[in-house]
Amino acid sequence: MRAGARGRHIDVCEGGVIPESESGPKALVKGLHVLNTLAEHPAGLTLATLTENLGMPKPTVHRLVSALSDAELTRLDAESGRYRIARGALTLASAFLEGIDVREACLPALRDLSESCGETCHLGIREDLRIIYIEKREAKWPVRMYSRIGNSNPLHCTGIGKAVLAWSADSLVAEVVRAGLHPRTPATIIDPAALRAELAAIRERGWAVDDVENEVSIRCVAAPVFDWEGNPVAAFSVAGPEFRMTDDALARFGPLVRHAGLAASQKLGWRPQR
Repeated sequence: MRAGARGRHIDVCEGGVIPESESGPKALVKGLHVLNTLAEHPAGLTLATLTENLGMPKPTVHRLVSALSDAELTRLDAESGRYRIARGALTLASAFLEGIDVREACLPALRDLSESCGETCHLGIREDLRIIYIEKREAKWPVRMYSRIGNSNPLHCTGIGKAVLAWSADSLVAEVVRAGLHPRTPATIIDPAALRAELAAIRERGWAVDDVENEVSIRCVAAPVFDWEGNPVAAFSVAGPEFRMTDDALARFGPLVRHAGLAASQKLGWRPQR
């Protein structure tokens, strides 16, 4: 910072002088736009392409990336002439990741889901080849399903388990199959080919259905929660007795649980693919 004419202060960075209209909070917002745009293009962007993507004047973009380079948040690859995210961003990302609590990040979406549907709602995470329920909201109805926080169930026959499996690596699905697709009810999927077909259908639809596969007379819909790398780290479910969880109810609750999963995913740093 140096004093200009008549004592007016202006910001100075390596790329040149930043006018007052482009300094302070406004410049910070513009700088964040630069970082977000570069984050979407890991191979980097030239100054001209970055300017085109941002829709800002070229001198402004040059000043911003120069200031970000001083902070080690961006860097210019001399050989390609492209600006890229630099190692300083890793420090910020690490701080973010260390502060993540999956349960806390998911609670607001779980509350909203419960209020929207009125049925029993669960949040579960995977532990080895089982799902552990870590949070729950009870149904508003006198007749409800029984479950407890801390209980666990297999991956292959639960809504939450199948929601996680559907977006997991093939190696995990293979491990589940090797461990045995043991029946919990007459409706449990026990054929490996049928399970894989079911997981493909879940990915296409956006949510999983437990159609009386884990517990007699209980149906549910479930959808995954993704971390910042796109890994399914948890899932929500809406569950209830079969007489209330009709096909119409499942079709109505499916988009709701999917929306809850995406909302929680964004809190964990996930961004949808463009």
